[in-house]
This record gives sequence, C-alpha cells and structure tokens, in this order.
Amino acid sequence: MRVCGCSAPNLRRFLLRALLFLAAVLPTSGDCPRSCACNVPTEVHCTFRYLTAIPDHIQPAVERINLGYNSITVLRENDLSGLGNLELLMLHSNTIHSIDDRAFQDLKSLQVLKVSFNKVKEIRKETFKGLDSLLRLHIDHNNIEFISPEAFYGLTRLQFVHLEGNHLQQLHPDTFITLRHNQVFKISSIRNIYLSDNLLTTLPEGIFSGCSQLENLFLHGNPWTCDCRMKWFSVWVQRNTGVLKCKRDRRYPRGQLCPVCESPAPYHNRPLSPLPGDAFTCTKPWIQPHLKKKNISLDEGDYTPVSPKDFIAPLGSIQLKLTDQLHSDASLSCTVQRPSALENLTQTLEEGEGNNATMLTASISTYLVCNIDHEHIQQLWQMLATYSDSPLRLERGLMLTRSPEMVYRYSQMKKTNEGEEGIYTNIEAEIKASPAWLMQGEVSFQLDRTTTTFSTLHIKYESVVNLRVENTSPKRDRYSWTMIKRDNKTQTEYTVLTGGVVQLSCQIQGEPKPLLEWILPDGSKVRAPFSSDDRRIIITAEGKLTLRGADASDTGLYRCITTNYLDADVLVFRVAVLSPDVEESDVNGAQLSQPLGENLFFDCSSSGSPEASVQWILPDHSVVGSSHGNRKVYDNGTLLVNGLTARDSGFYRCLVSNHLGFDLLVSQVTVTGETSERVTVLDSEGSGLEMEDKVYLSLTENTDTLNEIPSSSPSDGTSQESRTITSDRPYP
Repeated sequence: MRVCGCSAPNLRRFLLRALLFLAAVLPTSGDCPRSCACNVPTEVHCTFRYLTAIPDHIQPAVERINLGYNSITVLRENDLSGLGNLELLMLHSNTIHSIDDRAFQDLKSLQVLKVSFNKVKEIRKETFKGLDSLLRLHIDHNNIEFISPEAFYGLTRLQFVHLEGNHLQQLHPDTFITLRHNQVFKISSIRNIYLSDNLLTTLPEGIFSGCSQLENLFLHGNPWTCDCRMKWFSVWVQRNTGVLKCKRDRRYPRGQLCPVCESPAPYHNRPLSPLPGDAFTCTKPWIQPHLKKKNISLDEGDYTPVSPKDFIAPLGSIQLKLTDQLHSDASLSCTVQRPSALENLTQTLEEGEGNNATMLTASISTYLVCNIDHEHIQQLWQMLATYSDSPLRLERGLMLTRSPEMVYRYSQMKKTNEGEEGIYTNIEAEIKASPAWLMQGEVSFQLDRTTTTFSTLHIKYESVVNLRVENTSPKRDRYSWTMIKRDNKTQTEYTVLTGGVVQLSCQIQGEPKPLLEWILPDGSKVRAPFSSDDRRIIITAEGKLTLRGADASDTGLYRCITTNYLDADVLVFRVAVLSPDVEESDVNGAQLSQPLGENLFFDCSSSGSPEASVQWILPDHSVVGSSHGNRKVYDNGTLLVNGLTARDSGFYRCLVSNHLGFDLLVSQVTVTGETSERVTVLDSEGSGLEMEDKVYLSLTENTDTLNEIPSSSPSDGTSQESRTITSDRPYP
C-alpha cells in the first residue's frame, strides 16, 4: 500500500479549485435569477424579460417579486415553493391561463397578489390554498367564468377582491365566505368587492348576507335583469346605505358610472339602486294588445313555486315539554328548518396561549315544524294560540341533565324587548335541542297561524346566538354545495308541435356529487337516470331530459333539482306543446294577401318580466327562435321573411313565454302568383304598409332601416342583410 506524498501547497491548490468549481455550479442564498434585477436582497424585479415560466433560484428571504409583463402561461404547484417570507407577488400582464391547485401554498406571509390581465378561466377550491395572510387579491381582466364557493374559505384576513372585467355570468351565494361553521354561520372578512364589467344578469339572494364588514361594492357594466329575482337586492341596498358605489368618470352623466338595468324594457338604463322594491317583479308575458284582435285561451299547466329550501335537510330538532299557570302540560317534537340568512353577524377574535378562537354573534330566525296528534291539538292550542300576535319569550335556567344529551329548564320572561309588560301565562319549559347552540340564554317562540294546520304547527324561533369556534383545528368544516349552470345562452322555454321531440339540458355541479331530480308537469318526481315505462321520457345521469311523442298533456313546467341535502338549486323549464293544425278561426292577428318576392316583417313585441323568449311556428311546421334561410328573427321578436315564395303561404304563430306563462299571436298570409318589388311591414294595426320600389328597391343596399327596430340585430348574430327601406314611421 502506497501513501500519497502530496505536498501541502499542492493540496491547497486542489481544494481551492474544487471550491471555485462548486461555487460556480451551486446557487447560493444571495443569487439573483438570470435576467432579473435584485437591487436589494429582499426584492426581485423581472418585468419585460420575455419569461415563459417562473425563474429558478429565487432566494428564500425575498419579500417582493415583480414578474409583470412577461409571457408566463402556467403556474405549477412547486413554482413558488420555499418563499415563506414573500409579502407581495406581481404576476400581471402575462398570459397565465392555468393555476395549479396549491400553487401558492408556501406563501404564508403573502399580503398582496396581483394576477390582473391574464387568461385565467376558473378559480377552484384550492387555487388560493395557503394564503393565510392575504389582504388584497387582484384577479381582474381575466377570462374567469367560474368561482368555487370554497375559493376564498380560510382566507380570514382577505379584505379586497378585484374581479372586474371577467366573464362571470353566475355566482354561488357562498362565493365570498371566508369563515364558516356548521354550514349555518357564514361570515366574510372582505371589505371591497369589484364585480363590474362582467356578464352578470342577477345575483343570488344572500350572497352578501355574511359580508358584515363590506364597505365598497362595484357592480356597473353588467347587463342586470331587474325582476323579482333581484327584489332582495333593493332591500339590501336600503339596509346597507352607501355600500353600493358608482365609478367616477367624467365621460358619463353626473361624472359617474352606476349599475343600470338592461331589462325589462320599462327600466332599461335606469339606475339599479334608486328603483323601489315594488319595481322588481315577475309577470306573465303578453303580446301587445294592438297586435291582437282577440286573446286565445291556452292551457299553460299549473304553476306552483318551488324553492331550493324545499330540498335541503332540516338544521336539527328540538323537543319541548310545556306547563302553564293552569298546570296544563303539553309536549312537542319539532324539526328545525335551516335559516335563510342571519342578521347582525359579527366576529370577534379571542387570542390565548396557543388556543385562538373566533366568537360569532348573530340574530337567527327560523321555523319549527311540529307534527301533532289530533287528540293533543286542543291542549297545545290553548297554550300557544295566545302567542301568535306576540312571541313567547323564555329565559334559560338550570341544566337538568348533561348526558347523554343536555336538557335545560326555561321560564317565561314578563317583559318584552322594549321593557314593557307583555302577555304572561307563567309558562315553563324543558328544552332539548340538536344542535345544542339552539338553547341560548334567551329564546322566543311565536305561532304562525297562516301556515299551521290541524296536524302540523309552524312556530317561529328567534334568538341571538353566541358561538365560540376554535381556530386551531386543521380540518375544514364539512361543507356541501351544488349549483345548476346558467349563462346568457341557457334556454328555458321550448315550443314543440304534437308528436315532436324536445330536449332539456340541466348541467349540475357540486361537492359532494349531488343528486339530480326532475319534477314533471303532472307533479311526479323522478330521479336521474330515469326512463318512463313507454320510454317517452328519458333522463340521463348528466341531466338531459328527452321528451318524445309530445302531446298536450306534456305542456307545463319541468323543474330540474340538484341537491346534496345541505345545499340545493332549482332551474325551471317551460314546454308548450301546440297542435300542428290551425284553423282560420284561430287567427287573432293580421290576415294578408301578398305577391311573390315581397319581403314581410311580422311584429311580435310583448311585455313581461323576465323578458319573454320568442319562438315562431311557420307554415312548414318548423319552429324557429333564430335566423335560418330566408327568415330572420331579431332580438325583439320581429320576424323577417325575405323574398316570399309559394311555400310561405299559411299561418304564422308567434309564442312568447317565460316561466310564468305564455301568449300566442296567429297571423295568416296568402302568397299570390303576382310579383312585386315592394316590402310590406305589418303595422301596429295588423295591416300592410307598402313601400314602393322607387324608395329603395334592393334589400342588399347599405341603409339603416332596421336600426329603427329595437334590438335590431338578428338573433343568430348574422350580418344585417335587410336594411334598405326608409320611412317616416319606425318599424314595429
């Protein structure tokens, strides 16, 4: 064995070279990513560097990163790992179209995230997971179409959400919730919400009920439908004065841009907030009376409102044993309905040594549904009927038992909330409830006479609930949600002739996977997948209902219901089945005789809220709601038949419909063998208005005739081909 006889100087030179090599190939904590500038150790600036991905070798100590104005397309799960000190991240003006789940999970200190002006399409449940310190989120001017109702959950410090300039058409009621308990107590820390310049037509009731700290809400630039679905919003605006804001802009009247109604027509361009509550209504559509000689009686089917609440499991149960001053006693066992919303919801953070908690306080109001035997109703009625005009107020006393379930004794309070003497019959009660927080220090019960029957009592329950929620648990509160997809192209009104086929599409989503059910016009409820005995009705597991061999009995409402029992949604479809045969006695509109080659406009303007969909049944028995061939249907329902032929003789039926009903206009046209170079427009009296060839002959010349028709672009988005006739009076 030989022993190396290396001299000390040689060994030192070898070690020095090795260290220099390692220094060249291994990054150090002080390195700055290539193509970036790091003027101070805590900042990285990489703007305008043509980057296509997050650069490597970002030092863990960095606090501010600017990656704006690059070409980054995707954020991967580990792209930002190890940056626990990062407080500001700028990713604006890239081409990011996808963000992996948990891509930000290591950014525990991040306070500001800017992903503006990118191409993100959706925000999922875990897109922002881990951003525990986030205060401001800028994700405006993307292509966002969907936001999971769990997207902001857990971001309890979030105060600013900028969603302006996206493609949102629908939001879940829980979208902005950041803290939740028992799927009842829902609260948001958000103070500023920007939803302007999206495609929203309505908002779900309760979407801001948990936003007790909301200071600024921007909604301008959306095509709002001001009907009964937004009635709640008028009440909310009045209760939350000054929260709904307008954008300051000198280009607009009074120097500001406010949210306005797109429809219905009477409120077009009217500001959303000053409208009184009674303006937000839903009405059956009616074709304008001057277009009809008579009304046609139609079987529309039964309309019974169905609420998503009808398909949600009760909150819990409550048992009461009551006695009064006459020593009468009675017992009640009731289910507790889920409250639709909480009022005056507040949260207070309680900090302790390693045991932080949040104290939730809210005014809760809900209903008890109590089934009773006929022999007990008289005794219960004598005790409770007194408390139908004013509530029975009880105060909690001793705990009677703790295990297996808590039971408390309650005694009647003599004074009302205003300190006045109320009705007093010395009622005492033993109460057991699940969940236990229903047994608060003070509770009140009030009989609802309007809904109570001989077999069922409906009792209003009210209390101020104080609930302590531990913040130390790493587990998420169990949460269920579901939603039926709606957008501006969702068709909910259909017309079919006897013997025809109609398909209704109901796209559902949710977690856990929800059930899908349909309520048919005869009142029967079926669960998907389903096939009727005669196979006329087939429902797929994906939610598509196909009706074959339609007949008059199939006319009515088809309700699609999605539920997982803690959340539910309902979408209503209306189907009208008409006979293919029309008699002259059915005509209630115009009757004309027109030459070959003439161009003919049919007016079918109507009123109703929501605005009615319009479908035409033509002489060849085709049903059209959009332009096809020589027929064009405009957004306001006007039908243009371009160049009449012999096949265009017959009956033209216009059916206008919404979920509340429909109306029908029947006109008759006879096409003669003569040729003409005129255009006829059915005027408001149903007669023909003739315009000679010498005015403007060709229907392909570029003039502005149809601009006089409201919403005059063809409904299929094709170019306007008939714009040649000018007149002193507008088209219908």
